[in-house]
Amino acid sequence: MLAIFTAALTLTAPPSAAGVWEGNIDIPGSPIGLIVHLTDTGSAGWIGSVDTPSQRSFGLPLSEVQVDGPHVVATCTVTAASWDAHLSDDGDALQGTWHQGGGAFPLNCSRMTPPPVIPAALATALSGTWEGHLDVGAVRLRIVLSLRQAGPHTITGHMVSPDQSPDKIPIGRVDWSQDRRMKILVGSLGATFDVTLAASAESLTGTFIQGGVPFDVELRRVDAPSVVRRPQTPQPPFPYSVQDVSYRNEADGVTLAGTLTVPPGDGPFPAALLITGSGGQDRNEEIFQHKPFWVIADYLARRGIAVLRVDDRGVGDSTTDGDSSDDTSHDFARDVEAGAAFLATQPKVSAEAIGLIGHSEGGVIAPIVAARHPGIAFIILMAGTGVPGHELLLEQTAAIMRADGASEEEIVASTRTNRALFDVLLDDRLGPEDSERRMRTIIESDPEFAKASPQERQAGMSQALAQLNTPWMRAFAQHDPATPLRQVTCPVLAINGELDLQVPVNQNLPTIAAALEVGGNDDVTVRAFPGLNHLFQHSETGLVSEYGQIEETISPEVLDLLAEWITARFPSPAQE
Repeated sequence: MLAIFTAALTLTAPPSAAGVWEGNIDIPGSPIGLIVHLTDTGSAGWIGSVDTPSQRSFGLPLSEVQVDGPHVVATCTVTAASWDAHLSDDGDALQGTWHQGGGAFPLNCSRMTPPPVIPAALATALSGTWEGHLDVGAVRLRIVLSLRQAGPHTITGHMVSPDQSPDKIPIGRVDWSQDRRMKILVGSLGATFDVTLAASAESLTGTFIQGGVPFDVELRRVDAPSVVRRPQTPQPPFPYSVQDVSYRNEADGVTLAGTLTVPPGDGPFPAALLITGSGGQDRNEEIFQHKPFWVIADYLARRGIAVLRVDDRGVGDSTTDGDSSDDTSHDFARDVEAGAAFLATQPKVSAEAIGLIGHSEGGVIAPIVAARHPGIAFIILMAGTGVPGHELLLEQTAAIMRADGASEEEIVASTRTNRALFDVLLDDRLGPEDSERRMRTIIESDPEFAKASPQERQAGMSQALAQLNTPWMRAFAQHDPATPLRQVTCPVLAINGELDLQVPVNQNLPTIAAALEVGGNDDVTVRAFPGLNHLFQHSETGLVSEYGQIEETISPEVLDLLAEWITARFPSPAQE
C-alpha cells in the first residue's frame, strides 16, 4: 500500500487552460493580434478578458468561459464573438476557431509568460465599493466601482455611471503595476482607471482614461453608493396594473422588452408608446437618476391612459439585430411600428386610440411612423425637431457654447468647422474612407485643434471621427423631418422648453407647425414653456450640467398638458 501511495504522489496534474494566450485571428489579408486572459477562480468558475493591442482595446470582458477538460469555449457578448478551442497535450497551445459577424476564422494561441499577480493583501484591500466624480467639460458625473475578490489574486466587479445609466458595466481585468498602483480595465467602454490605493485603503487616486483622454479621478470607499433625491420617481403601491412584456420586430430580428401600465377597469383605454431620445436608453429614459418616462407613464396611467415604455434595442432586456453599428432612426422606427402593433393586440387597449410620444430623437421617429401608418391616432413631440439634422446640430452647438460663455468669435469659428464637416456627411458620393480623410483635413485645419497638445489632438481626432463618420450621424444629418410631418394627418401636440439648448425652440417649433400646415393637418397644438430645458425641468440656464442638479424630473404643467390633450380627443372610460 505504501508503494502504491508513493507512486500516486508522483503523478502530474493535467495541463490547465488558465493563463495568458497570444495569437492572431487569421482574417485573410488583415490578421488581428489577440491576447486572451483566462482565470480559474475555483468556486466562482472561470473568467477572462481579451486585449486587441492594434485596436487599443484592453480588458474586454468575456461574458462566459466554459472549460471541459481540454475543451474551451469563450464568449464575448459585447462584440457578439466566441472562441471554440482545444488545449494541446503539452498545455502550451490553445487552437481553435474564432466566430464573429457570421464568419469563422482560425485562432491558434501560444501560452505567454503571465504578468505578476496582484498581491493577496492588496486584492483584499481593494474589495469594496468606491465612489467619486469625473469632471467632463461642464458636466460632473458620479462614478461607482464595485470590486470583489474572486480568488487570492483576482479582482472582479463592475462600474456604474449612475448619472448616465443604471447599467452595471463589467470590469474586464485588474492588472497590478507596482507597489499599490493598478490598472482597472473596463474594456467595453475602452476605459482604464490607472490608480493608486492609499496607505489607509480608503481612497483610489489617479487617472481615468477613455479614448486616450485623461481625467483626474479620486474614489472614496463607501458603505453604499450615494442616493440623490428624485421626489417624482413613482413609488408603490400603484393604482394600475404593471406588466413586463416583450414582442418581436420580425423585420429586423429584434426582441423588444418593456413595461405596460394599464389603468384599472375593463377599458378599452387610449394608449401611448413612448420613444426615447438619441443613444441607447432604457425604458425609463433614465439620465442623472431621473426616470422621465416612468414619471410620464405613472401620471398618464392615473389619468386613464395605458402606456408602453420600452428598452431600446441592445439595452436592458431588448436584443439587437447582431450588428448595431449601422442602426439609424429609420431602423428604430420599425421597432416603434412593432410596439404599436403589439399594443393593438392588448385586450384593454383601444386599437383606434394608440398614439406615440417621442422625446428628442423620438420626436423625429414619431412622424416617420405616423406618416406611413394612418392608424396611429395621435403623436406628441417633446422637443422634436423641425429642421434637417445638420442645421439642428449647428444651432445646438452654438446655443450651448453661448450659454456656456463662449465669445461670438469662438462660436463663428466652431460653426465654420462644423458646417464643413457636415458638408462631407451630406455628400452621398463619398464612401466612409473618403469621408474620414476629408474630415481629418478639416479638423486639422481648425485653429483650436492646433492649440491642443499632441495627446489631446490624437484623442480629439479619434472621438470626433467616431461620432461623425457613422451611419446614424449621416442619416440624422441628412433627414429633413418636415417631409414626414407634411404627411401626418392625425392630431399633433408639439412642445418645447424655451431654455432647451439641444433642440432650440425658435428654430424648431415654428418649422414643425409650418410643415403640418402645408400638409393640411387641422388638429395641431404648439406650445413653448418658459423656463424649461430639454428634459422639461425648470432650470436657470438650460445647460446639461444642470440636469442632474435639479430635483424635478419633469414639470407638472407638462404632465397636465399631456394628459388633458390626449383625453380631450380620446376620452378614457376610467374618467367617465
